[in-house]
Amino acid sequence: MNKKIIIFGASSFIAQEISNKLRDNYELICISKKRIFNKKIKFIKTNYNLNSIQKTLEKNINKKDKPIFIFFNSLSDKKIFVKKTIKEIENIIYVNQILPILLTNLILKKFFFYKPIFLYISSSRGKKGDKGISLYSTTKNALSSFAKNMAIEYGKFGIIFKVILLGLFKGGLKNKLSNKNNKKILEDTFNNSYVEIDQLLKVVEYSIDDTSGNGSEIHCDNGFN
Repeated sequence: MNKKIIIFGASSFIAQEISNKLRDNYELICISKKRIFNKKIKFIKTNYNLNSIQKTLEKNINKKDKPIFIFFNSLSDKKIFVKKTIKEIENIIYVNQILPILLTNLILKKFFFYKPIFLYISSSRGKKGDKGISLYSTTKNALSSFAKNMAIEYGKFGIIFKVILLGLFKGGLKNKLSNKNNKKILEDTFNNSYVEIDQLLKVVEYSIDDTSGNGSEIHCDNGFN
C-alpha cells in the first residue's frame, strides 16, 4: 500500500520545510491558497472550495493508497481581542477550526474505507495560552477536542486522529515575534532551544506508523512547560 501524504495549508514556513523532508520517502501533495515555488513537490493551488477539493482528492487518491492528511491551516492573532473586528474573528475561527473540520468531514465521506490518518498541527504555546493569542489558542485547543472525539467515534474502524503540538522553530513565527517574546517562549522549554525540522519529521513519521494513542496530543516542542 502506498502511503500518500496530503498537506493542507502547505505554504507556511514549517509546512514547506517538512515537505522537503517528507518527499524523499512519501508521495506528497501540497495544497494551499498561496503558490509554492518548488518543482520537486506536487502543488495544487486552491481557494478551498469544498467541491473543488473533493474533485482534487478523488483525482489524486486511488485504492492502492493509504492517505495521510496533515492540516497546517493557521491564522494567528494580530491584535488583542477587544480590538479585533468581527471579520477578523470570523477569519481566525474559520481557518483554524472550521476549515479543518469541514475538510475532515469531506474526507471521511469519500475515503472512509481507505482508513485515513488525520494529523492536526497545533502549538504548545497555544495549548498553554498567552496574552494576545486568545483566538489562536481557543481554536487550536478546539482541534484537540475534535480529534479526541473523532478517535472515539471512528477509531474502531482503523481511522487515526492525532494532534501535534509544535514549539518554536527558527523561521516562520519566530521572525514575527519580538525578541522579548522569543526569549519568553524559549525559557518555557526544557533546554532553551528551538525545535528542528528533523525533530518534526520523526514525530510525523511516528504518528503515521504508530496506531496507538488514537486521539492523543504528541509534543514536538523540546519539553514546553
